[in-house]
Amino acid sequence: MPSSFLNKLIQAQACSLWIKLPILIMLGGLSALAQAPTYYLPLLFIGFSIFYFFYDACQNKRQCFATAFCFSLGYFAVGLYWIGNALLVEGNEAFLWVWPFAVIALPILLSLFPALYLTINHILFPKNNISRFLGFCVFIGLSEWVRGTAFTGFPWNLYGYTWLGFMPIAQTASLIGPYGLTLITILWASVLGYLLTPQKHIDSKVIIASFAILTLSLSAFYGTERLTNTQITYQENIDIKIIQPNIHQANKWKNDKLVKNFETHIALSEENANPDKRTIIIWPETAMPPAFINNAAVNERINVMIQKNNAILLSGALNIDSKAGNEQPLYHNALNFWSKFNNAERIYTKSHLVPFGEYIPFQGYIPFQAVASFGAFERGDGPQTIAIPEIPSFSPLICYESIFPHETVNNQLTPEWLLVITNDGWYGDSPGPYQHLAQAQFRAIETGIPVIRAANTGVSAFINPLGETTQKADLMKKSILNGNLPKPTFLKTYYSVFKELPFLSIFLILGVFAIFLRNKDFLS
Repeated sequence: MPSSFLNKLIQAQACSLWIKLPILIMLGGLSALAQAPTYYLPLLFIGFSIFYFFYDACQNKRQCFATAFCFSLGYFAVGLYWIGNALLVEGNEAFLWVWPFAVIALPILLSLFPALYLTINHILFPKNNISRFLGFCVFIGLSEWVRGTAFTGFPWNLYGYTWLGFMPIAQTASLIGPYGLTLITILWASVLGYLLTPQKHIDSKVIIASFAILTLSLSAFYGTERLTNTQITYQENIDIKIIQPNIHQANKWKNDKLVKNFETHIALSEENANPDKRTIIIWPETAMPPAFINNAAVNERINVMIQKNNAILLSGALNIDSKAGNEQPLYHNALNFWSKFNNAERIYTKSHLVPFGEYIPFQGYIPFQAVASFGAFERGDGPQTIAIPEIPSFSPLICYESIFPHETVNNQLTPEWLLVITNDGWYGDSPGPYQHLAQAQFRAIETGIPVIRAANTGVSAFINPLGETTQKADLMKKSILNGNLPKPTFLKTYYSVFKELPFLSIFLILGVFAIFLRNKDFLS
């Protein structure tokens, strides 16, 4: 690296905190571009290295908190700005006042996690040595796990997800999971910042650089071997037909549009029908409105479509159960099943609901209406493996549920495929649908189980058990995807067996080394 650049970097490190804070916000924002759909991975390495370089110069808790907070604020603000689009959809005018909170308050809230944990790191490891760097990596990794699990969790855009831009490294999630990959990614991405810090003993830099190169190389080697040597096989007797109707969110629940929306699903389903092969037709989240469920005319129309395709239909549906008396009805974001023997059988109910979208946390104290406009939804019973005659068993995930790695499958009965139905039409042409797809790809990598993803719009896909999209529909485009159902990998993945134990092991090993080396002057 040219000495002139290094000198400028050292001068910037010595600048006033108020000068560095906007730089950190910008670096965090640039780092977010390493996520889907751009996958500009070098920006994460640049951003994190300069982030650590500035953090290393912090002299007190206030500086550490502000440094971590501003970098994270830029990262979450750029990575999640699109969430506010849901409040701009026609019909949601009553929620426009919430828009600033969605695009500003959420990034602020999420930024508190790394800011708090890196402040703790400063308290434990105030000396600028190898322990401080290891603590930096460990505590950001811990903060990512906490934000992904605490208060129902929000593990969106974990740093490890950036590796979908380089699939061999992404395969490491099958061993150590997304949180383990996130922790080690933080180390890889910030190691250059540690190497550039002045007044560090050369031995400590050699140790850290060697460890980073070794683990990155081993990860790439493992991933390459997994991609090369895992044979993808298919259920030759089962055809999947994914319907992406691309219905504008503003038209989805208008009474005068319901019949047209239904006929759009039917017409796409009947296109290129092949009665000689068993077909699973999949409609996206809430494709069936309440009035159409158990409606005789609708069931007859669906049965005709099923007969043409020699098919069964799995469709997202909004189910309503009436209650006795004058109480409010019960709403279910559900998956329904149709066949020539069954009409509108509800086989799964979404269990992990969207806060403020499908229910209001602490509703007794927060008198707001949920954005979904149907009142509070009822929760389902959690991950389930569904067995339907003549098709392989599967585990359904409805929209938001697919972002939680620890809630993907029922551990008592492993499914043969994962079904994700979603409606990303709320977010328009934005990074959101692509980021959502990326997390479904990681669920395949982690479990070794293929994922079939059906979206109202963006992005329906066939995802093989290595996380590769073999077919993908374009965002904001009416589409049909046809193909054979992939089979899961022959062996269970390490992560599917041990869950977060590998992440906790890495966390403890690096943490113990940080504590052990805290007062070792020869590595200062």
